[in-house]
Amino acid sequence: MSITSFQSLFEIDSRVEVRINVTNICNLHCNFCDHDAHLPFNKNGDKIFRKSPLVATPQAVEQFCQVLSGVGEKERHVLQGGEITVLPVKSIVQIIETLHSFGRRVGMRTNGYNVTGIPLDSLNKLEFIYLDAHGNNQEAIEHCRAFLGKNYEGEVINEERLYHRDPAAFLNHNQGTVEQGLNCNHLLATLTYFPPIIHPCCNSWALMNALNDGTMGEMLIEAGWTADNPDLKNTLANWRQTLPKPFLKTFCANSCYMTAPDIDNPPQRIQPHHLDRVLKR
Repeated sequence: MSITSFQSLFEIDSRVEVRINVTNICNLHCNFCDHDAHLPFNKNGDKIFRKSPLVATPQAVEQFCQVLSGVGEKERHVLQGGEITVLPVKSIVQIIETLHSFGRRVGMRTNGYNVTGIPLDSLNKLEFIYLDAHGNNQEAIEHCRAFLGKNYEGEVINEERLYHRDPAAFLNHNQGTVEQGLNCNHLLATLTYFPPIIHPCCNSWALMNALNDGTMGEMLIEAGWTADNPDLKNTLANWRQTLPKPFLKTFCANSCYMTAPDIDNPPQRIQPHHLDRVLKR
C-alpha cells in the first residue's frame, strides 16, 4: 500500500505535524492557559469545556489510525494535552501502542509530571519527547532529564514557555474572509485531533474554549471533519470545499494569534498556582 503524506493530500507547501490532544486535564494551573486548566471542572459551571474532563480513549486514537490508513503515517504525531501524563498509565501505554502498531511516528509533549511512571518499553516507542518547562515545574523537568538521559533512546527536545498571551484578546471574530483563511500558511500545518473532531489548525479548539461556544465544533462534525467519517480522506483532501466557511470567516485572520496584527497585549509571565502538582514520584 502506498503512503501519502498529509502535505501531498492537502496540496500545501508546509510540512504537517499531527497533534493529538488526549485531555484537557493538567497538573499545573497556568494563568492564560488555552484550556483554562487554572479553572476547576464544575458540572454546574458556565464554562462548557470545563463542565467535565475531556479524555481521549485508545479506541478513538485507533479509529483515527484506521480511517486515515495510508495517509500521513510518516508525519510526526505529538501526544499532548492538557498534560498527558496525568492520565492512568494504562491509558497512556495503550495510546502509544496503538499509534506505534499502525506505523505512525509518535512522540509527546509533557511538563514532566509522570514521565517516569511510563514503562520503559512503551516510553522507547516514542521517537521524541518535548519537555515543556513553564517556570513552575523546573523540579519535574530536571528529574525527567536525568531519568531520560539514562533510560530513553529517542530525542529529547527542551521547550521553555515562561510567558503566555491572553487568548481572549484575539477574539476579533467575523473580521476575516474565506480568501484569507484559505491562504493562511498556518492552516493544516498543525492538524489537531481532539476526538472525535479533526481541527485544521492548532488554535481552533483554544478559540472555541475562549469563546465558550461549541458551535464551530458542531459545524466541523456536520462537515465530516471527524474520525468516524468513513470518507474522511476525501473530506480532508477537499478541504477548500468541505471546511465550513464560517470557520474561515470567524476564526481565521484577525481572530488567530498566529496571524493577528500586533496589539497592546504583552505576554504575561506564567505564575505558580496553589493547586499545582509538579511531580509524581
